[in-house]
Amino acid sequence: MERYVDLSESEIQLLASFEQTPTAVKKHELLWRGRTKVGELFILQKGWACTIRDSLDGEQQVIELLLPGDVIGLREFTFSRHVTEASMITMGRVQPFPHENIVDIIEASTPLAIALFANISRQEALLTERMLITCHHSARAQVLHFLLETFYRLKKVQHVELAAFEFPVSQRLLGNILGLSPVHINRIFKALELDRVMKKHRNHIEVYNPPQLIAEAEFDGEYLSDDVNGLKERLARLR
Repeated sequence: MERYVDLSESEIQLLASFEQTPTAVKKHELLWRGRTKVGELFILQKGWACTIRDSLDGEQQVIELLLPGDVIGLREFTFSRHVTEASMITMGRVQPFPHENIVDIIEASTPLAIALFANISRQEALLTERMLITCHHSARAQVLHFLLETFYRLKKVQHVELAAFEFPVSQRLLGNILGLSPVHINRIFKALELDRVMKKHRNHIEVYNPPQLIAEAEFDGEYLSDDVNGLKERLARLR
């Protein structure tokens, strides 16, 4: 939240009050199923997760890749039923909280309400960027762009280096995210390794040539910016 707005001590304590009973979760554990009643949202304290939606022909499409610090289900808290399924990718730790608590947060604090809006808009920006990249870039560039995007998202919440960073996403899951077959993803990774650009290990990415990776990805990270267009300053004047 403090990436977007400056928080008072009381606002920090309010957020902390929602994280008193964290729950350990297993790899591949379901947090909710699609079409079930919206009840609890989750703060992802540790580990990686994703949301998945079924298509009309029965295929599954990964909608969001969620990293530590993300709120799982925030895009759906006003729905009566979940439109996605939420599942852990790795083992981790989550903090469940009733979706009604979002109302309490908004009522208690304008800065927190702005931070929630900023969070939701960034999630939408990720989906929009992926759609644009899919339409206008090669499959190889799509893979590299997504890896860079994930790296910069991680960098906002923990210390990471581009030379080697955590990425516990299987080739099959990555293909599902990008709409590419596992075979195609495998070929791309083999070519990238042969070209001495990078190597995909089981749980991390090793980058041999960062400048080439960045150039091939044609990455512009403006959509990942935490800037809230002067709202911080406006909020400071209101305090």
